[in-house]
Amino acid sequence: MKKPLACASVALACLAGLCAMPAAHAADNTGHAATLVSGNTMSVTNRYGPSAIYFDPSGRARHTAGDTVSHGSWRADKNLVCSTADPTPERVTPEYCLDLAGKELGKAWTGTDPKNGNLVFLLTPGDKNASR
Repeated sequence: MKKPLACASVALACLAGLCAMPAAHAADNTGHAATLVSGNTMSVTNRYGPSAIYFDPSGRARHTAGDTVSHGSWRADKNLVCSTADPTPERVTPEYCLDLAGKELGKAWTGTDPKNGNLVFLLTPGDKNASR
């Protein structure tokens, strides 16, 4: 039962902080990143398994990994999307940003992280876990 929770925390950390940089303080929720994620789902697969993060247009986010669902918020500034978990898990940095420059809806990209291993990201239209 610990694995889904670990997966949820780690995958949220992945979006929120891994191949990422500390968050910028100002955001205008405009630009490439906001257009790309708002109302869409980012699937993230790492060594712990798959997860999905839905970016509600209201600025709220829902992260689903296995049977674990957590909530948070997101904001965007130009090419960066930043997320925060509510409440922030102890081992997760409060907010981090992922650079989405050059990324496109429907086209997967990869990354790597020492804690989470190889990563595969994919942004798809809409809410893939609408029933949760």
